[in-house]
This record gives sequence, C-alpha cells and structure tokens, in this order.
Amino acid sequence: MAYCLPADLYLYGLPRGALASSGRLADSASVADSTIALDAHGFATGDAVQVRPVGGGELPAPLTAATTYYAIAVDDWRFQLAATPGGSAITLTSAGSIFVVLAPLSIDAAIAKASRMIDDMLPAHVVPLADPVPDVVRMTAAELAAAWLLAQTGGESSTLTSVYDAARRRVERWSRGAELRGPNAPPSAQLSTGGGATRARAAVSPWRRYGGIA
Repeated sequence: MAYCLPADLYLYGLPRGALASSGRLADSASVADSTIALDAHGFATGDAVQVRPVGGGELPAPLTAATTYYAIAVDDWRFQLAATPGGSAITLTSAGSIFVVLAPLSIDAAIAKASRMIDDMLPAHVVPLADPVPDVVRMTAAELAAAWLLAQTGGESSTLTSVYDAARRRVERWSRGAELRGPNAPPSAQLSTGGGATRARAAVSPWRRYGGIA
C-alpha cells in the first residue's frame, strides 16, 4: 500500500523542478542496426529511457522527446529502444545529432520504497496501515520518497541516512502513543504498547494535530 501520493512530495517541501535530470550526451546513433551508443550506459533490458535534443540537435527519427521508451541492452556501450517493455526494437531511420539519454525517475517507485521503509519501522501486527493514512505517516512517506529521488539526481541537501533516521524516530514515537486501527490490528493490540487506555490516550494527545489519530 502506498502511504502518500505524488502531490504530497511537493506539499511537504520538495521544490518543483528539483528532480530534473540532465542525462548524458549520446556518443552516436546507428541507422544500420538501430542502436544508440553510450559508453557504460548501465541500462538493463526493460529499463525506462528517455531522449532529448540539446543545443540545436535532433533526435534520431522516429524518436520523440518526453516519450518513455524501454532499453534493449546490446552490450556495455550500445542499446536499442522499444516502445513497450519486452517489445521489438524501434527501427531508426536517421542518426540524429547532439541528444542526451536519461533514465526517468519513478515517483511511484520512490513512494513504494518509502512505504516499505515505514512498514519496517512499525509494529508488525499493524502493517500495512489501513486507509485513511494518518497525516504523520503520509508526511513521513513523502519526505522519504523525496529524499530518495533527490539522491538519484545529486540534489539532496542531507544524506539519506539522516533522513531515514529522523523518519524512524518520528514514526516510532508516534506508534508508541497512537491507537492502532484497521483490520490488521487484533483486539488485544488496539493499544500499541502496554499501560492501559488512560496512559495511551495521554501519550497520544500531543499528536492530535495530525489527522486520523485518535
């Protein structure tokens, strides 16, 4: 289950445009075998790839900018492109000139990764959390996902370790005081830690500003 939405990344502090990737300049493209040359390209077959002309350059026809293609690895320095995962290679009809190759960032994959991290931080008997996701969890998932994406583009302002540690402390503090809800929490576990309802409710009161927490 995803604990936040793509829009939440920007709601909780990710600057718009911060995830732009400059890509790498392709060495060349070949009409003869419909390959693009890029030394140590690092693409595995099936990886998402985009291409973009720069400096007055042109893309190899029939490729278009802002379209996601899928790599077919030929060797360490050449690859082909397919229109769909597992599809056949697109036949290039021109070599183009001065264009960059980039791997588009997947916000959905980052959110899924952040949500799994939070599951690892929570008591086992309450994961995955049921809807509605508490605001404190949504915010934390968004911050983790944004940090992971920024790390991929070299734009992070703090280390992933420090972001993860701060998130873990926040989630653990919340889970110790919040009532557990949803079908995954058995009746005996409706309070996250021992001490009875009075103690648990007293501990939870500072978190009332986050929606979804009793």
